[in-house]
Amino acid sequence: MLDSSMTMYGAGLPVDGHLLIVGAGLAGYHVARGARANGHQGPITVLGDELHPAYDRPALSKAFLSGAAGIEHLVLDDPENPLDVTWFGGAAAERLSAEPLGVETSDGRFHDADAVVIATGAQASRLPLSGQATFVLRNIDDALALRSRVVEDQRIAIVGGGFLALEAGATCAERGAASVTVAAGEHHPGAARLGAPVGEAVRLLHERRGVHFAPPSRAASVRDVPGGQELVLADGHTVEADIVICAIGATPATAWLRDGVLSLDPTSGAVLCDDTGFTGMPGIWAAGDCAQWASQASGLRPVGQWQEAVEQAGILSASLTGAAPAPFQEPYFWSEQYDVKIQGAGRISQADEVRVIDGSIETADLLVSYLREGAEVGILGFNRLREVKRWRKQRQVRAADVLVA
Repeated sequence: MLDSSMTMYGAGLPVDGHLLIVGAGLAGYHVARGARANGHQGPITVLGDELHPAYDRPALSKAFLSGAAGIEHLVLDDPENPLDVTWFGGAAAERLSAEPLGVETSDGRFHDADAVVIATGAQASRLPLSGQATFVLRNIDDALALRSRVVEDQRIAIVGGGFLALEAGATCAERGAASVTVAAGEHHPGAARLGAPVGEAVRLLHERRGVHFAPPSRAASVRDVPGGQELVLADGHTVEADIVICAIGATPATAWLRDGVLSLDPTSGAVLCDDTGFTGMPGIWAAGDCAQWASQASGLRPVGQWQEAVEQAGILSASLTGAAPAPFQEPYFWSEQYDVKIQGAGRISQADEVRVIDGSIETADLLVSYLREGAEVGILGFNRLREVKRWRKQRQVRAADVLVA
Protein backbone atom coordinates (compact mmCIF):
# COMPACT_ATOMS: atom_id res chain seq x y z
CA MET A 1 0.00 0.00 0.00
CA LEU A 2 1.05 3.54 -0.69
CA ASP A 3 0.92 6.14 2.07
CA SER A 4 0.50 9.88 2.14
CA SER A 5 4.21 10.48 2.79
CA MET A 6 4.98 9.38 -0.78
CA THR A 7 4.08 12.71 -2.34
CA MET A 8 6.98 14.50 -0.66
CA TYR A 9 9.40 12.49 -2.80
CA GLY A 10 7.51 12.99 -6.06
CA ALA A 11 7.76 16.72 -6.69
CA GLY A 12 10.68 18.53 -8.21
CA LEU A 13 11.00 18.20 -11.99
CA PRO A 14 13.36 21.07 -12.85
CA VAL A 15 11.83 23.66 -15.14
CA ASP A 16 14.39 22.70 -17.77
CA GLY A 17 14.50 19.00 -16.88
CA HIS A 18 13.85 16.14 -19.28
CA LEU A 19 10.36 14.67 -18.99
CA LEU A 20 10.00 11.18 -20.46
CA ILE A 21 6.46 9.92 -21.09
CA VAL A 22 6.07 6.22 -21.85
CA GLY A 23 2.88 5.85 -23.86
CA ALA A 24 1.55 7.99 -26.71
CA GLY A 25 -2.14 7.55 -25.97
CA LEU A 26 -4.73 9.81 -24.37
CA ALA A 27 -3.11 10.09 -20.92
CA GLY A 28 0.43 10.45 -22.27
CA TYR A 29 -0.56 13.15 -24.72
CA HIS A 30 -2.42 15.16 -22.08
CA VAL A 31 0.47 14.90 -19.61
CA ALA A 32 2.73 16.44 -22.26
CA ARG A 33 0.16 19.06 -23.10
CA GLY A 34 -0.39 19.90 -19.43
CA ALA A 35 3.34 20.19 -18.73
CA ARG A 36 3.76 22.68 -21.56
CA ALA A 37 0.66 24.61 -20.50
CA ASN A 38 2.13 24.85 -16.99
CA GLY A 39 5.33 26.38 -18.32
CA HIS A 40 7.70 23.44 -18.50
CA GLN A 41 10.62 24.53 -20.69
CA GLY A 42 12.75 21.41 -20.78
CA PRO A 43 12.66 18.63 -23.37
CA ILE A 44 9.69 16.27 -23.42
CA THR A 45 10.03 12.86 -25.04
CA VAL A 46 7.04 10.62 -25.71
CA LEU A 47 7.57 6.92 -26.44
CA GLY A 48 4.91 4.85 -28.19
CA ASP A 49 4.84 1.28 -29.42
CA GLU A 50 2.54 2.23 -32.32
CA LEU A 51 3.70 4.08 -35.41
CA HIS A 52 0.57 6.23 -35.45
CA PRO A 53 0.58 9.66 -33.78
CA ALA A 54 -1.32 10.08 -30.53
CA TYR A 55 -5.01 9.56 -31.26
CA ASP A 56 -8.40 9.33 -29.57
CA ARG A 57 -10.00 5.89 -29.26
CA PRO A 58 -13.78 6.35 -28.73
CA ALA A 59 -14.53 6.58 -32.46
CA LEU A 60 -12.80 3.26 -33.21
CA SER A 61 -16.02 1.33 -32.61
CA LYS A 62 -18.25 3.91 -34.26
CA ALA A 63 -17.40 6.50 -36.96
CA PHE A 64 -13.93 5.09 -37.71
CA LEU A 65 -15.17 1.49 -37.90
CA SER A 66 -17.99 2.53 -40.23
CA GLY A 67 -15.58 4.43 -42.48
CA ALA A 68 -17.17 7.81 -41.77
CA ALA A 69 -13.98 9.05 -40.06
CA GLY A 70 -10.34 8.64 -41.00
CA ILE A 71 -7.17 8.54 -38.95
CA GLU A 72 -6.77 12.29 -39.40
CA HIS A 73 -10.04 12.82 -37.49
CA LEU A 74 -8.72 10.90 -34.48
CA VAL A 75 -5.31 12.57 -34.08
CA LEU A 76 -5.05 14.45 -30.78
CA ASP A 77 -2.33 16.94 -31.64
CA ASP A 78 -3.17 20.10 -33.58
CA PRO A 79 -1.21 20.04 -36.87
CA GLU A 80 -1.47 23.84 -37.01
CA ASN A 81 0.00 24.22 -33.53
CA PRO A 82 1.80 20.98 -32.59
CA LEU A 83 3.17 20.32 -29.13
CA ASP A 84 6.86 20.97 -28.63
CA VAL A 85 7.76 17.34 -27.93
CA THR A 86 9.91 14.61 -29.46
CA TRP A 87 7.93 11.53 -30.51
CA PHE A 88 9.43 8.03 -30.82
CA GLY A 89 7.09 5.44 -32.29
CA GLY A 90 7.28 1.76 -33.13
CA ALA A 91 9.40 0.63 -30.19
CA ALA A 92 7.83 -0.78 -27.02
CA ALA A 93 9.16 -0.09 -23.54
CA GLU A 94 11.02 -3.11 -22.16
CA ARG A 95 12.78 -2.03 -18.98
CA LEU A 96 12.40 0.73 -16.41
CA SER A 97 15.56 1.84 -14.64
CA ALA A 98 15.48 3.73 -11.36
CA GLU A 99 19.23 4.45 -11.34
CA PRO A 100 19.99 5.96 -13.75
CA LEU A 101 16.41 7.02 -14.29
CA GLY A 102 15.14 6.08 -17.72
CA VAL A 103 13.55 3.48 -19.99
CA GLU A 104 15.00 0.99 -22.44
CA THR A 105 12.94 0.25 -25.55
CA SER A 106 12.74 -2.76 -27.86
CA ASP A 107 15.05 -1.10 -30.39
CA GLY A 108 17.87 -1.26 -27.82
CA ARG A 109 17.84 2.45 -27.05
CA PHE A 110 17.99 3.83 -23.50
CA HIS A 111 16.11 7.08 -22.85
CA ASP A 112 17.32 8.84 -19.73
CA ALA A 113 15.18 11.40 -17.92
CA ASP A 114 14.71 13.61 -14.88
CA ALA A 115 11.13 12.33 -14.49
CA VAL A 116 9.32 9.37 -16.03
CA VAL A 117 5.56 9.15 -16.53
CA ILE A 118 4.19 5.70 -17.32
CA ALA A 119 1.07 5.92 -19.49
CA THR A 120 1.19 2.68 -21.47
CA GLY A 121 -2.57 2.16 -21.28
CA ALA A 122 -4.15 -1.28 -21.51
CA GLN A 123 -4.29 -4.17 -23.92
CA ALA A 124 -7.42 -5.97 -25.08
CA SER A 125 -8.40 -9.13 -23.25
CA ARG A 126 -8.93 -12.15 -25.46
CA LEU A 127 -10.65 -15.48 -25.17
CA PRO A 128 -8.29 -18.39 -24.39
CA LEU A 129 -8.98 -19.88 -27.82
CA SER A 130 -9.84 -17.73 -30.82
CA GLY A 131 -10.55 -18.46 -34.47
CA GLN A 132 -8.91 -16.97 -37.53
CA ALA A 133 -11.67 -14.38 -38.01
CA THR A 134 -11.72 -13.16 -34.41
CA PHE A 135 -11.03 -9.46 -33.92
CA VAL A 136 -10.50 -7.10 -30.99
CA LEU A 137 -10.98 -3.32 -30.97
CA ARG A 138 -8.29 -1.66 -28.90
CA ASN A 139 -6.24 0.37 -31.36
CA ILE A 140 -6.28 1.78 -34.89
CA ASP A 141 -4.70 -1.32 -36.41
CA ASP A 142 -7.40 -3.50 -34.83
CA ALA A 143 -10.10 -1.23 -36.24
CA LEU A 144 -8.44 -1.09 -39.67
CA ALA A 145 -8.23 -4.89 -39.80
CA LEU A 146 -11.91 -5.20 -38.99
CA ARG A 147 -12.93 -2.31 -41.25
CA SER A 148 -11.17 -3.98 -44.17
CA ARG A 149 -13.41 -7.03 -43.83
CA VAL A 150 -16.66 -7.05 -45.75
CA VAL A 151 -19.35 -6.89 -43.06
CA GLU A 152 -22.34 -6.64 -45.39
CA ASP A 153 -24.37 -9.88 -45.48
CA GLN A 154 -22.05 -11.48 -42.91
CA ARG A 155 -23.00 -13.13 -39.63
CA ILE A 156 -21.42 -11.16 -36.78
CA ALA A 157 -20.96 -12.40 -33.22
CA ILE A 158 -20.11 -9.84 -30.54
CA VAL A 159 -18.50 -11.09 -27.34
CA GLY A 160 -19.10 -8.73 -24.42
CA GLY A 161 -21.88 -6.57 -23.04
CA GLY A 162 -20.05 -3.30 -22.41
CA PHE A 163 -20.39 -0.14 -24.43
CA LEU A 164 -17.48 -0.99 -26.75
CA ALA A 165 -19.11 -4.30 -27.66
CA LEU A 166 -22.54 -2.76 -28.15
CA GLU A 167 -21.19 0.12 -30.23
CA ALA A 168 -19.39 -2.34 -32.49
CA GLY A 169 -22.57 -4.37 -32.80
CA ALA A 170 -24.59 -1.28 -33.68
CA THR A 171 -22.03 -0.25 -36.31
CA CYS A 172 -22.09 -3.70 -37.92
CA ALA A 173 -25.89 -3.70 -37.97
CA GLU A 174 -25.88 -0.31 -39.65
CA ARG A 175 -23.30 -1.51 -42.19
CA GLY A 176 -25.70 -4.18 -43.39
CA ALA A 177 -24.61 -7.33 -41.56
CA ALA A 178 -26.82 -10.34 -42.24
CA SER A 179 -27.13 -10.87 -38.50
CA VAL A 180 -25.61 -9.57 -35.29
CA THR A 181 -25.64 -11.70 -32.15
CA VAL A 182 -24.38 -10.35 -28.83
CA ALA A 183 -23.04 -12.73 -26.17
CA ALA A 184 -23.15 -10.36 -23.21
CA GLY A 185 -22.95 -12.84 -20.34
CA GLU A 186 -26.15 -11.42 -18.83
CA HIS A 187 -29.74 -11.24 -20.02
CA HIS A 188 -29.84 -7.44 -20.04
CA PRO A 189 -26.41 -6.01 -20.96
CA GLY A 190 -25.12 -3.57 -18.38
CA ALA A 191 -27.82 -4.31 -15.81
CA ALA A 192 -25.32 -5.45 -13.18
CA ARG A 193 -23.40 -2.18 -13.41
CA LEU A 194 -26.08 0.34 -14.38
CA GLY A 195 -29.31 -1.15 -13.07
CA ALA A 196 -32.15 -3.25 -14.49
CA PRO A 197 -34.02 -0.39 -16.25
CA VAL A 198 -30.91 0.61 -18.18
CA GLY A 199 -30.09 -2.97 -19.12
CA GLU A 200 -33.63 -3.55 -20.37
CA ALA A 201 -33.59 -0.32 -22.38
CA VAL A 202 -30.22 -1.15 -23.97
CA ARG A 203 -31.40 -4.61 -25.00
CA LEU A 204 -34.61 -3.28 -26.48
CA LEU A 205 -32.68 -0.56 -28.34
CA HIS A 206 -30.68 -3.24 -30.15
CA GLU A 207 -33.45 -5.77 -30.63
CA ARG A 208 -35.49 -3.16 -32.49
CA ARG A 209 -32.59 -2.93 -34.97
CA GLY A 210 -32.60 -6.68 -35.49
CA VAL A 211 -29.77 -7.59 -33.10
CA HIS A 212 -30.08 -10.93 -31.32
CA PHE A 213 -28.82 -11.83 -27.86
CA ALA A 214 -27.30 -15.19 -26.97
CA PRO A 215 -28.28 -16.95 -23.73
CA PRO A 216 -26.81 -15.23 -20.65
CA SER A 217 -23.70 -17.38 -20.39
CA ARG A 218 -20.07 -16.34 -20.60
CA ALA A 219 -18.17 -17.02 -23.80
CA ALA A 220 -15.60 -19.79 -23.50
CA SER A 221 -13.87 -20.01 -26.88
CA VAL A 222 -14.05 -19.48 -30.61
CA ARG A 223 -13.18 -22.19 -33.07
CA ASP A 224 -12.88 -22.43 -36.83
CA VAL A 225 -15.57 -24.56 -38.43
CA PRO A 226 -16.41 -25.23 -42.08
CA GLY A 227 -17.91 -22.07 -43.49
CA GLY A 228 -17.00 -19.74 -40.62
CA GLN A 229 -16.53 -19.49 -36.87
CA GLU A 230 -18.29 -20.98 -33.88
CA LEU A 231 -18.53 -19.10 -30.60
CA VAL A 232 -18.88 -21.55 -27.72
CA LEU A 233 -20.55 -20.42 -24.50
CA ALA A 234 -19.86 -21.87 -21.07
CA ASP A 235 -23.32 -23.47 -20.91
CA GLY A 236 -22.70 -25.31 -24.19
CA HIS A 237 -24.69 -23.05 -26.48
CA THR A 238 -22.99 -22.06 -29.71
CA VAL A 239 -23.29 -19.09 -32.07
CA GLU A 240 -22.41 -19.50 -35.74
CA ALA A 241 -20.67 -16.51 -37.31
CA ASP A 242 -18.46 -15.35 -40.14
CA ILE A 243 -16.76 -12.72 -37.97
CA VAL A 244 -16.34 -12.61 -34.19
CA ILE A 245 -15.57 -9.35 -32.39
CA CYS A 246 -14.21 -9.80 -28.88
CA ALA A 247 -14.74 -6.85 -26.51
CA ILE A 248 -14.47 -8.35 -23.04
CA GLY A 249 -12.37 -5.66 -21.42
CA ALA A 250 -8.70 -4.81 -21.16
CA THR A 251 -5.79 -5.35 -18.79
CA PRO A 252 -3.10 -2.79 -17.85
CA ALA A 253 -0.12 -2.92 -20.23
CA THR A 254 2.43 -3.38 -17.45
CA ALA A 255 4.00 -6.77 -18.16
CA TRP A 256 7.31 -4.99 -18.80
CA LEU A 257 7.22 -3.64 -15.23
CA ARG A 258 6.84 -6.97 -13.46
CA ASP A 259 9.69 -7.87 -11.12
CA GLY A 260 10.74 -4.23 -11.25
CA VAL A 261 10.94 -1.40 -8.73
CA LEU A 262 7.26 -0.37 -8.80
CA SER A 263 4.33 -1.71 -6.79
CA LEU A 264 1.68 -3.34 -8.99
CA ASP A 265 -1.82 -4.37 -8.04
CA PRO A 266 -1.64 -8.16 -7.51
CA THR A 267 -4.90 -8.76 -9.39
CA SER A 268 -4.94 -6.33 -12.30
CA GLY A 269 -1.22 -5.55 -12.61
CA ALA A 270 -1.92 -1.80 -12.58
CA VAL A 271 0.77 0.55 -11.26
CA LEU A 272 -0.19 1.68 -7.74
CA CYS A 273 -0.08 5.46 -7.24
CA ASP A 274 -1.26 8.14 -4.88
CA ASP A 275 -3.83 10.66 -6.08
CA THR A 276 -1.23 12.76 -7.87
CA GLY A 277 0.05 9.82 -9.91
CA PHE A 278 3.24 9.42 -7.86
CA THR A 279 4.38 5.80 -7.55
CA GLY A 280 6.52 6.08 -4.43
CA MET A 281 9.75 5.76 -6.42
CA PRO A 282 11.60 9.07 -6.88
CA GLY A 283 10.89 10.61 -10.28
CA ILE A 284 8.38 7.98 -11.44
CA TRP A 285 4.68 8.67 -12.02
CA ALA A 286 1.81 6.91 -13.78
CA ALA A 287 -1.62 7.76 -15.22
CA GLY A 288 -4.34 6.35 -17.41
CA ASP A 289 -5.46 2.76 -17.90
CA CYS A 290 -2.14 1.30 -16.76
CA ALA A 291 -2.40 2.98 -13.34
CA GLN A 292 -4.54 2.60 -10.26
CA TRP A 293 -4.70 5.75 -8.20
CA ALA A 294 -5.54 5.58 -4.50
CA SER A 295 -9.10 6.80 -5.01
CA GLN A 296 -9.63 4.13 -7.67
CA ALA A 297 -8.34 1.42 -5.35
CA SER A 298 -10.85 2.57 -2.74
CA GLY A 299 -13.72 2.47 -5.24
CA LEU A 300 -14.31 6.23 -5.23
CA ARG A 301 -13.27 6.70 -8.86
CA PRO A 302 -13.87 4.58 -11.99
CA VAL A 303 -11.16 2.83 -13.99
CA GLY A 304 -10.76 2.94 -17.75
CA GLN A 305 -12.89 5.96 -18.60
CA TRP A 306 -11.91 8.70 -21.05
CA GLN A 307 -12.51 11.59 -18.66
CA GLU A 308 -10.65 9.86 -15.86
CA ALA A 309 -7.49 9.56 -17.96
CA VAL A 310 -7.64 13.22 -19.01
CA GLU A 311 -8.21 14.48 -15.46
CA GLN A 312 -5.42 12.29 -14.10
CA ALA A 313 -3.07 13.68 -16.73
CA GLY A 314 -3.96 17.24 -15.71
CA ILE A 315 -3.42 16.57 -12.01
CA LEU A 316 -0.15 14.72 -12.64
CA SER A 317 1.31 17.37 -14.94
CA ALA A 318 0.41 20.07 -12.40
CA SER A 319 2.09 18.14 -9.60
CA LEU A 320 5.20 17.59 -11.72
CA THR A 321 5.55 21.26 -12.56
CA GLY A 322 4.46 22.77 -9.25
CA ALA A 323 1.22 24.22 -10.65
CA ALA A 324 -2.12 24.14 -8.84
CA PRO A 325 -3.97 21.06 -10.08
CA ALA A 326 -7.60 21.22 -11.14
CA PRO A 327 -9.80 19.11 -8.85
CA PHE A 328 -11.46 15.90 -9.96
CA GLN A 329 -14.97 16.34 -11.28
CA GLU A 330 -17.79 13.84 -10.99
CA PRO A 331 -17.06 10.79 -13.16
CA TYR A 332 -18.61 10.98 -16.60
CA PHE A 333 -18.98 8.59 -19.54
CA TRP A 334 -20.96 8.33 -22.76
CA SER A 335 -21.80 5.93 -25.55
CA GLU A 336 -23.34 6.43 -28.99
CA GLN A 337 -25.46 3.55 -30.26
CA TYR A 338 -27.51 4.12 -33.41
CA ASP A 339 -29.24 7.49 -32.96
CA VAL A 340 -29.11 7.33 -29.16
CA LYS A 341 -26.49 8.96 -26.96
CA ILE A 342 -26.24 7.42 -23.51
CA GLN A 343 -24.59 9.60 -20.87
CA GLY A 344 -23.85 8.81 -17.26
CA ALA A 345 -22.33 10.93 -14.50
CA GLY A 346 -21.57 10.59 -10.82
CA ARG A 347 -20.71 7.73 -8.47
CA ILE A 348 -22.99 5.21 -10.09
CA SER A 349 -21.08 2.19 -8.81
CA GLN A 350 -21.76 3.26 -5.20
CA ALA A 351 -25.53 3.48 -5.59
CA ASP A 352 -27.82 1.20 -3.60
CA GLU A 353 -30.99 2.29 -5.42
CA VAL A 354 -31.84 2.94 -9.07
CA ARG A 355 -34.92 5.05 -9.78
CA VAL A 356 -36.51 5.93 -13.13
CA ILE A 357 -37.40 9.63 -12.94
CA ASP A 358 -38.56 10.28 -16.50
CA GLY A 359 -39.02 8.65 -19.88
CA SER A 360 -39.44 4.96 -20.45
CA ILE A 361 -37.63 1.84 -21.54
CA GLU A 362 -39.80 1.53 -24.63
CA THR A 363 -39.24 5.06 -25.96
CA ALA A 364 -35.43 5.15 -25.50
CA ASP A 365 -35.56 8.46 -23.60
CA LEU A 366 -34.94 7.02 -20.17
CA LEU A 367 -33.67 9.23 -17.35
CA VAL A 368 -32.41 7.35 -14.30
CA SER A 369 -31.30 8.56 -10.88
CA TYR A 370 -28.80 6.69 -8.71
CA LEU A 371 -29.09 7.03 -4.95
CA ARG A 372 -27.09 5.96 -1.95
CA GLU A 373 -28.84 5.99 1.42
CA GLY A 374 -31.48 8.24 -0.13
CA ALA A 375 -29.07 10.86 -1.54
CA GLU A 376 -28.60 11.20 -5.28
CA VAL A 377 -25.08 10.25 -6.36
CA GLY A 378 -25.47 9.80 -10.11
CA ILE A 379 -27.59 10.18 -13.22
CA LEU A 380 -27.91 8.45 -16.58
CA GLY A 381 -29.95 9.40 -19.60
CA PHE A 382 -30.81 8.20 -23.10
CA ASN A 383 -30.77 11.27 -25.33
CA ARG A 384 -31.14 13.44 -22.22
CA LEU A 385 -28.17 15.70 -22.90
CA ARG A 386 -29.69 18.76 -21.24
CA GLU A 387 -30.53 17.01 -17.97
CA VAL A 388 -27.15 15.29 -17.65
CA LYS A 389 -25.31 18.52 -18.48
CA ARG A 390 -27.32 20.39 -15.85
CA TRP A 391 -26.60 17.69 -13.25
CA ARG A 392 -22.87 17.87 -13.93
CA LYS A 393 -22.83 21.67 -13.82
CA GLN A 394 -24.60 21.74 -10.46
CA ARG A 395 -21.93 19.46 -9.01
CA GLN A 396 -18.93 21.07 -10.62
CA VAL A 397 -16.02 21.29 -8.20
CA ARG A 398 -13.94 24.47 -8.28
CA ALA A 399 -10.37 24.77 -7.08
CA ALA A 400 -11.53 27.38 -4.57
CA ASP A 401 -13.98 24.87 -3.08
CA VAL A 402 -11.16 22.37 -2.52
CA LEU A 403 -8.93 25.02 -0.91
CA VAL A 404 -11.72 26.08 1.46
CA ALA A 405 -12.44 22.48 2.36
